[in-house]
Amino acid sequence: MFDSNNQNALQLPFEYHHLPDFAEDLIKSGEIVSADASIGLVICLCTKGSIDIESGLNYYCIKEKEMFFYSPAGFLTVHNVSEDFEGLIIKPKLDFILPLISNLLNVRSQMYIRNNPKLTMTDQQYEYIIGLMSSIEERINHEMSSDMEERRRMVLTELIKSQASTLFYEILNMYLINQPIELSAPDRNDEIMQKFMVSLDLHYRQERNVAFYAAEQCLSYSYFSEIIKSKTGVTALKWIISRVIIDSKQMLEFTNISIKEIADKLNFPTQTFFGKYFKQYVGISPKEYRKRCKNRKGDVTANKIEIDLYNYLRNSDTKSEL
Repeated sequence: MFDSNNQNALQLPFEYHHLPDFAEDLIKSGEIVSADASIGLVICLCTKGSIDIESGLNYYCIKEKEMFFYSPAGFLTVHNVSEDFEGLIIKPKLDFILPLISNLLNVRSQMYIRNNPKLTMTDQQYEYIIGLMSSIEERINHEMSSDMEERRRMVLTELIKSQASTLFYEILNMYLINQPIELSAPDRNDEIMQKFMVSLDLHYRQERNVAFYAAEQCLSYSYFSEIIKSKTGVTALKWIISRVIIDSKQMLEFTNISIKEIADKLNFPTQTFFGKYFKQYVGISPKEYRKRCKNRKGDVTANKIEIDLYNYLRNSDTKSEL
């Protein structure tokens, strides 16, 4: 079993846990799972049994020897957890995992993996990954002690960080072997896009103006917008709107907080202003959306609203920044 006290003492840039022991209350059918913004990625490896996960519009059945990647910018819904389910979860922090990914993958490759977040491993690949994880766990559990001299602790921390980097590279290598994608070296515009996506996850509740994100990178509004559109086919403004609307819909569907509280969380001046913003892009009011999510009745289902929003953001010309 992983020693969390040793993990904290070493100040490692990732968390590592056994499931369901780490989050027994959350690993139940119907539970909603989220992670804080400091986490860059959540990697879940099923070692026994199975678990069904809903992420956005998609459902994934994760079985033994399968891995699921989750970006903590949204919510996950847990479904159909088998009685014998067991797994391992590793959560690298954003400032640790981001350089590893950015050095190897351009934006399109990163988006492909985000949209295809499941990895099915061969027996040989699975045993190798388990071996790497066990090695990290073994080192933390048996080499760390409370009276360890500071320089020795620092060396041990760096050794474990190196092992974790190797683990992430090996996982990426297996993903590329099992599900090949076209790779090209990241360029300056990829870096701009990557920084925008990170900043958007951190600031979308406070900032809905493209000028803010452009200024962060010392770029003009028009040049910044041109880069984002060329890299993704979607304007920066539409990315911002999509992020705000998706978060709005998740809070309406998965929480019981009031619409006024949601408006406050998203930094809208009034509930009325939020209602107009939401209806402009979704087609119905926040109150109606919550109602339809609860009873799953009516002419427009929650999933259809999600699809309509996506099509709107890709195909329409947005003229105002609300």
